[in-house]
Amino acid sequence: MKHTLLSGLLLLLLFTASAQNHHNHEHHAHADAHKYHIGFGVAATHFMSEPELAPGVHVHVIRQLGHHNRWGLGLGYEGILDEHMHNSLNFLVNYYPLKHLSINAGPGMVFSEHDGENEILPAFHTEVIYEFNLGKFHIGPMAGFGIDSEDTHFSVGVHVGIGL
Repeated sequence: MKHTLLSGLLLLLLFTASAQNHHNHEHHAHADAHKYHIGFGVAATHFMSEPELAPGVHVHVIRQLGHHNRWGLGLGYEGILDEHMHNSLNFLVNYYPLKHLSINAGPGMVFSEHDGENEILPAFHTEVIYEFNLGKFHIGPMAGFGIDSEDTHFSVGVHVGIGL
């Protein structure tokens, strides 16, 4: 069921992005006038080593760059509220390949607890967000992926952001 939900959401994102790219082929630049983006997300998260889902939260701050703000740099936080209290901080590169499709990816560190011991591990996190704009706010589905030397996880949820 979890894999079907994730696969369905990813297919929906790809289909929507493909349809938008076909419709607006000449006008696909991300033309957001805001220099800063603050985003929040809530997600159902699945660790490959665990049978159940765990709630997750995402927060990121991005400084948009360039004439059309298609690129950005920033910091991200992810918290997964399970028995290990998985927390990560990441340096993020942000890219808008299409007008409403945002990709955040970058290296970072995971802070977690395993067998009563605190661990700090290098990690990588990425997420894809399809944004529906409502003025300076936007909302849309998100899918995320994280990996470190101990585990891999996938998340599917909702993203809400504001441009400043």
